[in-house]
Amino acid sequence: MGLSRPYLLLYNAVSLTLWATCTIRGFSQLFFSPNTIPQIFTNVYPLLLTTQSLALLEIIHSLLRLVRAPVLTTAMQVASRILLVWGIMYPFQGVIVGEKSQEVVGLGDYAFLGCLGAWGVTECIRYGFFALQLSGVGVPGWWAWLSECLMVYKALGPAGELVSPLYRWFLIAVLGIYVPGSYILYTHMIKQRRKAMSKK
Repeated sequence: MGLSRPYLLLYNAVSLTLWATCTIRGFSQLFFSPNTIPQIFTNVYPLLLTTQSLALLEIIHSLLRLVRAPVLTTAMQVASRILLVWGIMYPFQGVIVGEKSQEVVGLGDYAFLGCLGAWGVTECIRYGFFALQLSGVGVPGWWAWLSECLMVYKALGPAGELVSPLYRWFLIAVLGIYVPGSYILYTHMIKQRRKAMSKK
């Protein structure tokens, strides 16, 4: 395996740290300053953009066979998030999400919190699982249990994902791929979990 194991350990540890930082930063602001919900996007989004963009490396990992994940399902999962952070959140910051000219909390702000919560929790558990596994320390039983719980929580992710009227037709076309693609990703995840649990 050569350098791939230390590299993947570093990648997963960095990803865990970045996701934990985004999630803690966002929800600590929500908890301590609940009247500043639009500012959460402004404060968290730059790091979230970098963190989510880093996931593009997972497609390369799959192509190079550094991981066992199929290229197609990996690309679908990463592409859906990249579409949201670059295709919707980036061009519409200050319009449908984040600080706007009016001091009102919009639907986009709540949708961003939904994305941040769903993504943050699932990615911290997932990257933590892989980092522990690759480190040789082993994954505690309770962490493996949390990983199993991801199947339910991961299904909540699309509910918080943002929609903009300017992208209406483009997103309708993407939705035509995303809905059946979500089924493929979800059933693939269930198969992988069964395989992992049968080894115990």
